[in-house]
Amino acid sequence: MKKFNFRDFLKEERKLDKVIRFSAQMRIKDESVAEHSFHVALYSMILADLEEKIFKNKVDKEKLLKTALLHDLEECLTGDIIYSFKHTHKNLTREIKRISQRFFEGLMKSLPDKISKEYLTFWQGAKDKKKIEGKIMEAADKLEGLIYALNEFSLGNKEFKETIKIYREQLNSIGLKSIELILRQLKWPTF
Repeated sequence: MKKFNFRDFLKEERKLDKVIRFSAQMRIKDESVAEHSFHVALYSMILADLEEKIFKNKVDKEKLLKTALLHDLEECLTGDIIYSFKHTHKNLTREIKRISQRFFEGLMKSLPDKISKEYLTFWQGAKDKKKIEGKIMEAADKLEGLIYALNEFSLGNKEFKETIKIYREQLNSIGLKSIELILRQLKWPTF
């Protein structure tokens, strides 16, 4: 087994609680990437349970939860890249993904090979829309952003109006019965 340095990994990953999301928007309450990742993991678990217990779909929950915890881990090194910038052009999106993978791989060098390879595989396939785990991961990530935006809006931050609309449209297009169920239960602001 290759020698690994867990201390180096911890030193880097702990920065996630200092990386602020939605940094280009005025915010009333900041949210760190660490907070975001926790909520994404929680929502992933709930969506997976709904899919399995109510809609009778088989979900690999261990893979899903590991993926949820890892999905933005590289942001401890890159920071949170603004969504509207990241998705301006397909080539830019692809290049950011490629560079983000290099940062993720660098972070994984602090862990044993077998673990780092498994984590890289989970990270790469995080939002694979061909698999239910990828759809759930995508939905949980968007749902977390939506809940944050709805909270900001309820606190009086009207700047999140467009963000709410975008997340709602994206979530409706994923095609998961569990997310449809949850969206019907949310309190939507009138614009």
